[in-house]
Amino acid sequence: MVGYGDEQSERKEYTELVRGTRYLAPGGVVMYIIPSYRFSDKKIARFLSSNFEESHLTRFTDQDYPDFRQCIFIGRKKKETRKAINKEMFEHLTACSSEDFVMDQVTTVEQLAAKIEPLQVPAAKPVVATFYSRIEKKSEFISMIKGNKGFAAFQERTKPKKLTIGGEPIINIAQGQMALLLASGAVNGLIGTGDDLHAVQGMEKVSKVITEESTEHTNITKSRTKREVSVKIITPQGVVKKLV
Repeated sequence: MVGYGDEQSERKEYTELVRGTRYLAPGGVVMYIIPSYRFSDKKIARFLSSNFEESHLTRFTDQDYPDFRQCIFIGRKKKETRKAINKEMFEHLTACSSEDFVMDQVTTVEQLAAKIEPLQVPAAKPVVATFYSRIEKKSEFISMIKGNKGFAAFQERTKPKKLTIGGEPIINIAQGQMALLLASGAVNGLIGTGDDLHAVQGMEKVSKVITEESTEHTNITKSRTKREVSVKIITPQGVVKKLV
């Protein structure tokens, strides 16, 4: 298999392990899943046993292992620049060439999870450097940005939206429009101020409508969902009204 930017064909387990480790922060946790026999590759075994500590090797459960034949290496990336090899882990990994060793000496995921403490993953604190040109003064760009139409449109789009309800509707509100108001929360709570303050509660009523159609040979029964909106209003005078 030839990867992007590679000049020769090779198995990718080791290549991707090295590439991925570059981007893993010191103290970060790796979970490396490959076929069990590939851990016996000396390059892979040496890299894992040299660059990681607090490491564990586990395999898939007894139910899943026969189908996938894969093991999982879990370890924390070392912070030291000079990395000594963990000989015990190296020998453990290289012995994975034997299927009998994997089945007898490598614990399953379930067994490992029951006996080890959870690994704490350190939080990343990326530092994003601010870039600006030293040729031009930053103050000269402020007026240009403020006068830019795209920036003005961005400001308008990011303003909090407020729902304003007032006056009489031009035409009667249809059930669909009332349902939208109900879904948006505009038909619940307090509406208006002062003498026009109303307490409003809206709810949706869902029912089934059964219809029958007769044809030349048979009767067809159809069922459809009917949605209605019911609104209760309490006026400032204490009068309760129900709109259906």
